Amino acid sequence: MFTKKGDAAVLSKLSEAPARYREIGERLHRIIRESAPSLEPIVRWGLPFYVKDGKDICYIKPDKDFIAFGFGEVVNPAREEGAHMHPVAWTITSMDAATEARIRALVEKAVA
Repeated sequence: MFTKKGDAAVLSKLSEAPARYREIGERLHRIIRESAPSLEPIVRWGLPFYVKDGKDICYIKPDKDFIAFGFGEVVNPAREEGAHMHPVAWTITSMDAATEARIRALVEKAVA
C-alpha cells in the first residue's frame, strides 16, 4: 500500500477530478481541515483519507459523475440510536450552506 501524506498530496489527488467535483472536493478538504485540524490528511488506495491515531475517520472519493464523502464504519457520527441502518457515505453533486454545516457537524462529532 503506497501512502502519501499531507495537504499537498490530498489536493493533488483531488485536482484529478472533473472541475465541478474538484471544487466540491477542495471545499470538503477545507471543511475537514477547519473542523478537525488534528486529522492527518493522507492519500491511500488512491483516495484522500483523514486519520487520527491510525484510525480512518473520513474520506473523499472523487469520480467522474459525483464525489462521495464518508466515514469509517467504526467512527460513524451519523449513527442513530434505535435505527436499523446507518449511513456511512453520501454522494455529493453540489454544496450549499446547509450541506456544509451538516458536514462540519459530522466531522466535529467524529473527532470528539
